[in-house]
Amino acid sequence: MSLFFDNLAMVIAAGGASRRFGGPCNKLFAEFRGRAVLLHTLEHFLPVLPPGRIAVAAPAALLDAMRELCDRAFPGNGLIWCAGGATRVASVARGVAALGELPDYLAIHDAARPLADAETLRKLLDAAREYGGAIPGETPVDTVKSVDASGLVTGNPVRARLAAVGTPQLFAAREYRRALAALPEAVREGREEPAELTDDAAIFMRAGGRVKVVTGLGPNPKITVAADLER
Repeated sequence: MSLFFDNLAMVIAAGGASRRFGGPCNKLFAEFRGRAVLLHTLEHFLPVLPPGRIAVAAPAALLDAMRELCDRAFPGNGLIWCAGGATRVASVARGVAALGELPDYLAIHDAARPLADAETLRKLLDAAREYGGAIPGETPVDTVKSVDASGLVTGNPVRARLAAVGTPQLFAAREYRRALAALPEAVREGREEPAELTDDAAIFMRAGGRVKVVTGLGPNPKITVAADLER
């Protein structure tokens, strides 16, 4: 059964500086299975969302190069482009603004996660309809410790009550937009970067939203360092 999401829009967060990746190029241009990481990420979602429903927040200095890459690979793609901000929150805020009027649901995805697919979106959307927000996650396989600034262990969280999460993260669009608007202006514009706002679920929950962790969605690693491509 083919999937198509006419009630969903997406922001692709592609504005990172890629400092930890190393090498001569931004990690989204790095070759993975014969083509750039960014193209793998987009090819999963372009066929299942209406034209004009995917906004890519790219580094200002690379925006034209990323757009040209995608236009060559996916002619007539209908992507919306905007320059990302100084922080991930700022980049996502710009992407949401670039989309304009939103449909019922909004997904936000890291461009550096090239394995997430339409089936992932379907399962997250099912959960978001019930809870308001949904994110992919799994119980950590390693023991996790809380530590202080000097590295000393301060606690032993129960692993079964933890989840290591990724993207796409999917929310009721109006509620997410209100949550984003409720952030201090300095945070939305990237002048401040609160340590607790590490993902969009944190923003959504800050405004009272509920978020369901959906498990069993399959491998969905983030490309951070060059060795991740081989892994």
